[in-house]
Amino acid sequence: MLKLNVFPRLPRRRRPVATARSLAVVGAFLASTAFSAAFASPRPETDDFDDVPSGAEYYDNASYNETFYEDEIYVDDSVPEATFVPPVGAAVGSDAFLDAATVDVFARREKARAEKERKESTGLFGYPVETAAKDGDAFRERWIDPDSDSRTWTPQILPQGLMYPSYLAGRKEPRLQSVITYDDDYGTLWDITLGGRAPIFRYGTTDAVDPEGWELELEGAALLRLDWERNRNLAATDYRAGVPLVYGTKRWRFKTGYYHVSSHLGDNYLMDKFRPRVHYSRDAILFGLAFKPTEAVRIYAEADLAFHTGETTDPMELQFGFEYAPPFNPNISNWTALPFLATHAHLYEERDFGGYFCAQTGLQWRSASNSLLRLGFEYFNGGDDLYQFHRNHQCKYGVGLWYDF
Repeated sequence: MLKLNVFPRLPRRRRPVATARSLAVVGAFLASTAFSAAFASPRPETDDFDDVPSGAEYYDNASYNETFYEDEIYVDDSVPEATFVPPVGAAVGSDAFLDAATVDVFARREKARAEKERKESTGLFGYPVETAAKDGDAFRERWIDPDSDSRTWTPQILPQGLMYPSYLAGRKEPRLQSVITYDDDYGTLWDITLGGRAPIFRYGTTDAVDPEGWELELEGAALLRLDWERNRNLAATDYRAGVPLVYGTKRWRFKTGYYHVSSHLGDNYLMDKFRPRVHYSRDAILFGLAFKPTEAVRIYAEADLAFHTGETTDPMELQFGFEYAPPFNPNISNWTALPFLATHAHLYEERDFGGYFCAQTGLQWRSASNSLLRLGFEYFNGGDDLYQFHRNHQCKYGVGLWYDF
């Protein structure tokens, strides 16, 4: 059979140079891909922001003054109301208008994030403290300076709140108090305090809780004891009156001023000659310092130096203590009781800097003006806190009701 080869098969031509070039290009592409995957920086994670508000009415409203971030609303009164200005000549709904509006929304959210991080700092035991401290602030800016701008402070007569509250477990503090205790040697004793501390002038903020600035206060109290075992006769009364001057920030309180204390034996004790009268009096200058690592915790110390004393009185007194008392919370009912704990030590030079230790614990209620009502237990050990009997030792325990306004 005859086969005609119309299309003769040509011999295959090999092109080694072109093949090598192709392989080099492919290898370079694969190598660059692997290098990029290995050394490229990871893609930054983005926050899950809410969708940009839709509708032209949001962007048309120049009085909008709230920032939405993570389902929370932050209102910044210092930001002018008209913060978003659309581009000149841009129609509502145009690309230029929407781009500018989107930038404005994200700028507000970043401002809210910065404000949140600025206000939240960690205090003692991990409890948050609301201050204006920021990362990178100097020690003075973070711990000493006030959070508010002093240029916004205003003079106030009879302001709300108290810048330097009385020591909770201090037995010589002006307040309303009724404590019934039992001592093995003395029996049942009823200690009553009729008095209080109030601000009369402030140059600072108008806050009722933790105000900042300068404050002039008045204090006065009659601290008396009824002898329950002897027909509740008046055993003795200590009288206190003073004028403290306070400078305060969110974390720190500095107090100085003058006070007078005098002690008087009860009439029945004098007539019965049950005890000799002790001439005890003090006219003193005080220096107090209190530190609040958190809103609920206060640590304090005070030194009092008397420039005029009675026959049985030496010039120096020292006080220090620790308190845990939660602040007012507007999110819970005023009927809700919260626990408190307070300890106090009071040392006298006439006792060779011995004195007494007092601890109190129980439940508390606070008002919006920072008034404090407490009900709880008290333990007392040391020299008698009534100055007529301060050289006698007592170890007593009982229940008490305290009110600071």
